[in-house]
Amino acid sequence: MAAIESKPADITTGWMKSFLADPFSEGDRIYTDTVSERKALELRVIGRRAAWVSRYKGSITLGYAAVAKGIREVKIVTPEVARHLNELVRGLKDRDPELVKPFLASYYTVFDKDGRRDSRLALEAAEKSLARQRGEEAHAAAWTFQQAVDNWIDKRNRPDNKKPIKDTYAAEVRSVVARSEFSKVLNLPITKLTSRMAEDIRDAVVENSGVSMAKKAVGAFRKVLGYTYQYHRGQSGMDGHQPWWLMLTEDGDIGSRDREPTIEDIGKVLALGEYFLDHRLPGRTGVQHGVRDNVFAAFVWIMISTQRVSSALALRHEDVQAWAVDGKEGWHQAIWRAGVMKNRKRFVLPIPPSASATLNHYMMKAKHIGSKLAFPSEDGEDVQIDRGAPLNFIRRLAGLDDKMKGDERAVDLLELNGVQYWSPHDVRRALTSAMEAAGMPGGASVVLSHTVDLGEPEKKMTDAQFEVWARNRVAKITAESYGDIQHLRLKGEAMIVWTNAVLASWNHARNHPLFVDKAKTVIVSELAGRWVDGEA
Repeated sequence: MAAIESKPADITTGWMKSFLADPFSEGDRIYTDTVSERKALELRVIGRRAAWVSRYKGSITLGYAAVAKGIREVKIVTPEVARHLNELVRGLKDRDPELVKPFLASYYTVFDKDGRRDSRLALEAAEKSLARQRGEEAHAAAWTFQQAVDNWIDKRNRPDNKKPIKDTYAAEVRSVVARSEFSKVLNLPITKLTSRMAEDIRDAVVENSGVSMAKKAVGAFRKVLGYTYQYHRGQSGMDGHQPWWLMLTEDGDIGSRDREPTIEDIGKVLALGEYFLDHRLPGRTGVQHGVRDNVFAAFVWIMISTQRVSSALALRHEDVQAWAVDGKEGWHQAIWRAGVMKNRKRFVLPIPPSASATLNHYMMKAKHIGSKLAFPSEDGEDVQIDRGAPLNFIRRLAGLDDKMKGDERAVDLLELNGVQYWSPHDVRRALTSAMEAAGMPGGASVVLSHTVDLGEPEKKMTDAQFEVWARNRVAKITAESYGDIQHLRLKGEAMIVWTNAVLASWNHARNHPLFVDKAKTVIVSELAGRWVDGEA
């Protein structure tokens, strides 16, 4: 087939009038529009049609200038419209080539209120159409919620997982999602799940079984979808979807005596505090930071030591000393003099190397030159930080402090990040649970500076015998202990378990998205630089 002749043409109004008078008698030919010659717009006369063709990144027909008698065609456009469409199509090909065809189809079928063609409305219709098409394709390839549950249990239940779940917990999650309230979503693609669906399920569970079970239902959504989003985002079809489940909570009241933060909660609060050292809390004006260095250092110390707030903040710099243990370097010990602790006795707490390095980093940032106090107030180098400061820090995160309580601008950052409100004192319950889970419940007693009533026969135990006994029995709190033995080895073992868990949770939270406002998430580690001792 011979090549069709192509020649330039100054397609003006007069030229077009002459062309339309007899468009087909000269046979097949191509005119290159000289008005837009660098835009690659052609008028192609082929057979019984004269078509406007854009040749940018491939050829596509924009519309027609004329058709032979007997042919019905609605896509007739003037040279001016053809040039306008050419510009739009070129832009769409650069932006998203798949939008071009639905846009051109919509241009000839979508009209404004006066019945006129409107390229803006056509583009909006094309974007919606393509989104629906892509959405259905994505839904068809996505995992169902049941598949996501099965995968989470399979992966998290493996012995080689970093934090394997117990069989009993896996069974509990299966029983939760097997409830009738979940029946309509189990076989849905997870890309079709919405916050409204999850909220309806949560509310139905509250109605049918109470707050405790509703919290488990919320937990199932958050844990399964969170794990899938983090480790199987592409495989599951969740890539590009917003993690709405991060804001799914259950607001049933938990009494203060029962409040107990999880290790995950502690890590998130520490990561939020780290971020707001250099950023203003949402809704605030004036100050450029949401938490001061000395307050955050004190809060870190309370999370690491789990001591009562008043005792923890009474520490002096000289009371934190290097401690050589089994030839290992990096250990320190904090020493409280008699009369400071609740039981009025001297108390010593070992601090493992990683926790020591972290604590030292924040203590040095907050240190007043010349102050003897580990956590001085900004009111003076010899004034101890107010014991209410750590609690006020958490209240600020929850939007509950005096300045923001009741203010419509207040943001509950704890709720946004799936954390139930808790106070610094509640961390002591978390330590007890952690020690029980580690198989050394007595470790909580010695770390929390509780005393132990062994009875007369047991008072003759050696330190080694006591440590074996304490690991397997929760100590009773009593006014009498068996002397002033410090049990540093047991404390050290317990502190390794506890501080490793807290620091790992903190680091995990630093490296995953956190809500720092209603419409903003950050990854703290990307903003805060490297952690202490060069550890990320």
